[in-house]
Amino acid sequence: MGSRLNVDYRDQRAIFDPDKFTWPVHVIGVGGIGSALLYPLVKLGVSQLHLWDHDAVEPHNIPAQLIYRPSDVGLNKVEAAMHFLERQEADCKVVQHEEYVTSETALEGVVFSCVDSMSSRSDIWEAVKYNPLVPFYLDGRIGGEQLQLLCVNPSNFDETEFYEKWLFPDSEGMELPCAARTVIHPAGVLANLMVAQLTLFLREEAYKLNLTAHLKAMQFAAA
Repeated sequence: MGSRLNVDYRDQRAIFDPDKFTWPVHVIGVGGIGSALLYPLVKLGVSQLHLWDHDAVEPHNIPAQLIYRPSDVGLNKVEAAMHFLERQEADCKVVQHEEYVTSETALEGVVFSCVDSMSSRSDIWEAVKYNPLVPFYLDGRIGGEQLQLLCVNPSNFDETEFYEKWLFPDSEGMELPCAARTVIHPAGVLANLMVAQLTLFLREEAYKLNLTAHLKAMQFAAA
């Protein structure tokens, strides 16, 4: 892809120094949230991305999933995402996984969960829980114009116990009217909050375990 020789990171090094960040990054689910994450991650200077998704781009994805174009319809999302990153000349090794993550998947590095079902989240969680090779786990959730971000060290007992309070069956999730399921701006807000938390993790500063936002009411909370 691109060349680091042509990129000068001097203006951001106090916030995120790519030379100090050596972990691979896994983006699991390259739909609304995951697709919005890719651009800021490569701009930060993340050098290795693993993209996980088994779905193809569909026409209804185009308005609300940031990187996809009408010409991408029918392509697997990770393939279309790869084409997007190539156009950015990103200095980043990208590994494509056209498959789902299961509880048995071997993961190493920072993991972003960007899936849309609790069953998928539970599988990802089983793959990262008490996994010493996963130092930071971020789980982004969207419902209409409401969003939530959970961030934990999956080897920290207290943080693990806190996160598991937010795992529940899909049947207990909030039902949304068909026309209120997704729109472009919540995913963009959430993706950038996830990247902000990643910069705190790298600097070994305190990150928030639970961020929520109601964008229609412009209400934000952190714990």
